[in-house]
Amino acid sequence: MNARASFRGLLLAEWTKLRSVNRWVVTLVGAVALTIGLSYLAASGNQTDMNEVPRYVTGPLDEPVVDGFVFVHQPVTGDTTLTVRVASLTPPRQGDSPDDFTRLADPSPFAQPAAGLMIKDGTRAGSSYASVMVTTTQGVRMQWDFDGDREGSAAGAGRWLRLVRSGATITGYESADGTVWQQIGTARPKSLPATAEIGFYVSSPEAVFMTRGGGSSSVGVTPTVTRATFDNIGLDGGGAWRAEPVGAAAQVGEKGEMLDGVQVTETDGGYTVAGTGKVGPEAPDDDMVGLALVGVIAGLMALIAVGVLYATSEYRRGMIRTTFAATPHRGRVLAAKTVVLGGAAFLVAAAGVLGSFLLAVPVLRRQGFTPPSFPEPSLGDGPVVRALVLSAAFMAGVAVVGLAIGMLVRHSAAAITITVVLVLLPLIVGMILPGTAPRWLMYTTLAGGLATQRAKPPTVTLAEPWAMIGPWAGIGVVAAWALLTLGLAWWQLRKRDA
Repeated sequence: MNARASFRGLLLAEWTKLRSVNRWVVTLVGAVALTIGLSYLAASGNQTDMNEVPRYVTGPLDEPVVDGFVFVHQPVTGDTTLTVRVASLTPPRQGDSPDDFTRLADPSPFAQPAAGLMIKDGTRAGSSYASVMVTTTQGVRMQWDFDGDREGSAAGAGRWLRLVRSGATITGYESADGTVWQQIGTARPKSLPATAEIGFYVSSPEAVFMTRGGGSSSVGVTPTVTRATFDNIGLDGGGAWRAEPVGAAAQVGEKGEMLDGVQVTETDGGYTVAGTGKVGPEAPDDDMVGLALVGVIAGLMALIAVGVLYATSEYRRGMIRTTFAATPHRGRVLAAKTVVLGGAAFLVAAAGVLGSFLLAVPVLRRQGFTPPSFPEPSLGDGPVVRALVLSAAFMAGVAVVGLAIGMLVRHSAAAITITVVLVLLPLIVGMILPGTAPRWLMYTTLAGGLATQRAKPPTVTLAEPWAMIGPWAGIGVVAAWALLTLGLAWWQLRKRDA
């Protein structure tokens, strides 16, 4: 018999062992029930009023956005060209963080103070638009519909900008002297009517402060003001300019005081504009998919028990000697156990996370998790599929770690305790530690595998420490632990008697 046939036979033998023990089969089924049951209960007790916050609106792509700025504009019909020089751009004061709070830096190109040109479908917040701008930290950019972004030069204030409409296509240009122009890019906004509003604007995103620890997190925001001066304004067939705030552009002073009216001053055909607000995507950090998979931690406990007992039961009964007598290559035995347990655990976990998603999401929607803040997740969405598959892989990986620790310790209660502690202790400590300190716990312990549940990018604003790392980092940590513990188990199998 060749090695391949021998290993297939070993896989069949290990599968027979696993399915022949009724309590293991019952526990595997119980893992599915626990995962789904806890997810359903958690969803039933979870509520949000996020959509009652007026800052969230739906953009042209049906995603949650914020749309606030001070706009100096006028209507235009058909093709047109607007040229303006951003003569100066004064960024907002940084200010001091409140006690025990940390100011968060957002590197997104949509989260930078900016001054530039825009053509927009009216002045309704969330309507389709295209813009070119000078930012305080990321140079010149062209953006459209809260999603599209094209990088221009690294130049700052003193830059000439031009916005050209030709049919449904908007083209952005920049120039150092108003004579030689460079194209930044083109865009086709989703719903830009024949008659649109065109003009120049200033935006200044809020300063965001965060504190976390002790099992909770708090986020606060403070309005900021950016000032810009525009001159050399040229518009084909232009008329009178009108200034007004759009959307959530609250009027505040440089020290945060409220102001009356729009802060726009005209001097010799140029304009100085004080603006606040943000134009860009801004979905809440709460992850609806992650909320629907809360029960993963309960199902995981059942899979850990099966994984450990699958290893230790043969030692307790002395059957391991028979196994090694039939297959002297102990590494093959460990590999076969790993494949059988990992495969079975993955299928069980997949059933659990899929059932949780299908049952919990409708409950969450009844509890307020609805658009625009929370677009409905679908099994056709890539991030959703990734979260379900990686969550199942995380559960299977921890079950394999339990198997390896069982082979190392050879004592059921001790091995189960060790594996559970490896998951839960870093999780508890990570909930208590302040600031971003828990991030390194998530990068180095099995608790980081819980990051697989999120469909959204990492964030430090939530109480859950695993939200600080990405899903691929989380599953990578679990894979590293599985390889490490399996390697130690293989090394010990070679050194110790059965």
